[in-house]
Amino acid sequence: MAQLVQPITTYSDTTLAKRMITDVISIIDPRDTPMIEQLGGLDGASGKFNFTNRGATLAEWAEDTLFAMASTITETIESNTTTLTVADAYIFQEGDIIMIGTEFLWVSAVASSTTLTVTRALGSTAASAADNAVITLVGQARLDGQDSHDRGFTDKTTNSNYSQIFHGQVMVARSANQVPQYGLTSDFDYQVEKTVPSLLRLIERNIFHGTRNAGSATTPRTSGGLPIFITDNTVNCTPTAPTQANIEDALQMAWEDGGTGPWVMHVSGDIMQAVKNLYDTSAMPYLQVTRQEDTLGMVVTKFHTPFGDVDLTLNRWVPVTKIYLVDPKHAGLLTYYPFTWEPLAKTGDADKSEVVGEFLFALRQDKAHAVLT
Repeated sequence: MAQLVQPITTYSDTTLAKRMITDVISIIDPRDTPMIEQLGGLDGASGKFNFTNRGATLAEWAEDTLFAMASTITETIESNTTTLTVADAYIFQEGDIIMIGTEFLWVSAVASSTTLTVTRALGSTAASAADNAVITLVGQARLDGQDSHDRGFTDKTTNSNYSQIFHGQVMVARSANQVPQYGLTSDFDYQVEKTVPSLLRLIERNIFHGTRNAGSATTPRTSGGLPIFITDNTVNCTPTAPTQANIEDALQMAWEDGGTGPWVMHVSGDIMQAVKNLYDTSAMPYLQVTRQEDTLGMVVTKFHTPFGDVDLTLNRWVPVTKIYLVDPKHAGLLTYYPFTWEPLAKTGDADKSEVVGEFLFALRQDKAHAVLT
């Protein structure tokens, strides 16, 4: 035994010194999943989509549209042309009033799927030549006593997605689970509880990155995310960050297609800073704020546009190259099988279990949403 020089200090023999340690375990790694929350949780689509016959790994939902309000001429017409060759004549009906440029025309007959017979220069407008022009349906004026005519109808469609399995295993040696530890009573139970929030991050990321695949005995079944469903109403941002005009252009596209919002817009840290700076500098005179004497700076969480409101959310899990404007009433997650803890058969001197859940993402009405790239 070594001799110690007195006086004994805190740096002397510490062999029997008791450790001062917290009786709680802290985890700083991010576990927030804001998109899952805004879409109504892991089964938010259940009430929105009214699914029936639940239990299949493929979920489908029906969609429909009203008849189109425009087509195009597929030829060059002169000011006296009364037979028009168009891309789709069946969206029109006898008695429709159409507009080409500033000229109004009256449809007297739908001769075929690509041919309209028209009266030119309706309402004293001037007839003119046109080259592959857009035809816009602007009204209807039926003849008194005219027989009924049909209009081409839109066919109902379905969209779909597959469920995807998320899994986590917990295995703790029997002896390790008996060792008293600070911050927990059972290492096994602690690891099980930590598994679900860990997996939730993967579900959140899958919303933004998921690909759709039916799967097989040797390939996984996968649930498609936003990139699979939102392909319309796309705005390219130049050079790297969105401008106020970019955001409002995308919203205008969705609004013109029938979208009503409000929308949610999840962005990365870099894009959030860019949007904050954008509204800090360009829109500050128009902001409505409550004055606080002890606070400096501003965080933008919502902005109001002519086309609807947008809730802006900072999200750690979003891609840096795309920003999705999502109408939450048309999107959500569906639980095929909720997260469940199951003990597994012992294969050695350890306790073993798994946490398994199966979910899918549903989004309808592509035109109600938008994307910035």
